[in-house]
Amino acid sequence: MSEAVSRRAFLSATAGVAAAGLTSRSVRGESDTTAKPGSQAANERVRLGVIGCGRRGRQLMPVFRRFSDVEIPVICDVNGQSLDEAYELLGRKPNRERDYRKILDRKDIDAVVIATTEHWHGLPFIHACQAGKHIFVEKPLSHTVVEGRAMVQAAKKAGIIAMMGTQQRGQEHYPPAVEIVQSGRLGKVSLVECWNCMKFGKGWTTPVIQGDPPDHLDWDRWLGPAPLVPFDSRRLAHMFWFAYGGGMMTNWGPHHIDIILWAMRVASPRRASCLGGQFVLEDLGDTPDTLQATWEFPDFLMQYWLRGQSRFPSQLSRPFDHGIAFYGDQATLLLDRFGYEVYDEKNLKQPAEKVGPTPQDGPWHRTFVDCVKQGRQPPVDLEQSHQATVCGHLGNIAYQTKRTICWDGKNEQILGDDEAAAMLSRPRRPGYELPEV
Repeated sequence: MSEAVSRRAFLSATAGVAAAGLTSRSVRGESDTTAKPGSQAANERVRLGVIGCGRRGRQLMPVFRRFSDVEIPVICDVNGQSLDEAYELLGRKPNRERDYRKILDRKDIDAVVIATTEHWHGLPFIHACQAGKHIFVEKPLSHTVVEGRAMVQAAKKAGIIAMMGTQQRGQEHYPPAVEIVQSGRLGKVSLVECWNCMKFGKGWTTPVIQGDPPDHLDWDRWLGPAPLVPFDSRRLAHMFWFAYGGGMMTNWGPHHIDIILWAMRVASPRRASCLGGQFVLEDLGDTPDTLQATWEFPDFLMQYWLRGQSRFPSQLSRPFDHGIAFYGDQATLLLDRFGYEVYDEKNLKQPAEKVGPTPQDGPWHRTFVDCVKQGRQPPVDLEQSHQATVCGHLGNIAYQTKRTICWDGKNEQILGDDEAAAMLSRPRRPGYELPEV
């Protein structure tokens, strides 16, 4: 972001902030086909409350609103400016709240959309479960492994419908691509690679505003469970700070990893390692802009790389900033949001099969609405979303410790490394603890 960006524009663009309350209220398998109702059964129209009106929240609102059987009666955010912009986006119709618990107390709300910063996913999610509200939560599911497990348990105990926003699952070309992997057509797949190639550079620097926070922002509640620190506008770019997010590892990583775990029929790696650094971004955050992460499974390696200085893709036939490659000894599958290609080993110059793009925004969100209306669990169990998120957390722990992580997926424990094991959770400020589930 250039220095010419105004204070107002910067705060609006970067503050995907959480609508937080002041205090808290003290493996891969097929999902069940039915769900217990929440506090009330959804009628012919699903009434959504939106928690978090930052950039992603305002992207999701038009997607849900275009469904004729969806209403958005109330929205919430601790950033008054983001709240006002969402209010205008929705045609000045919804009620505006600064405390998400007021949404959960309403009997006319069937479900909530949680589109807050990552470090604010867990608390409103668990509170929504306890209030009997169905939940669409943005990825990553959680900010830590321990928090994610608590969220899965809370949703299961409450019997509510909960889905993570991995919209690739709704694109029509992903299931047949997964079927190709699982059919054996690629042969033995020993390496699966996924990536993002982006160009951060000076375009991602931010104007530095310190001192008193702007009047429209409740800085204390924005920080929530994170450590209390003086206001600094750079922190509103929350994805780039481990205190509030997990960098691209958990911003984009869960999209890729979710598909890979699904296609390879696995849940947990045995080891994770990651090297990288902040070589491109200037004066912003503490997460890496360049990295190479590896997870070892019993029969293959999974890798994720982030290139922060260049948009040049390794797979020139797919010139996009993201993708997945399944490397088999008989063929290779290249998969992204714009389709897929299969290259046989006998002819690597031309794809043996090529499929184009399918709609991105809408199908997965429609699935959530239908599940709420029909009282059935979604096609992706929340446990699967948790496992995809866990891989990202392990990669970040490996990056921060600069050590290989040995992982016991069954018990969700890091073996032989007390320092790394302590990072499976984070200290939470008093008043923002996760409730018992």
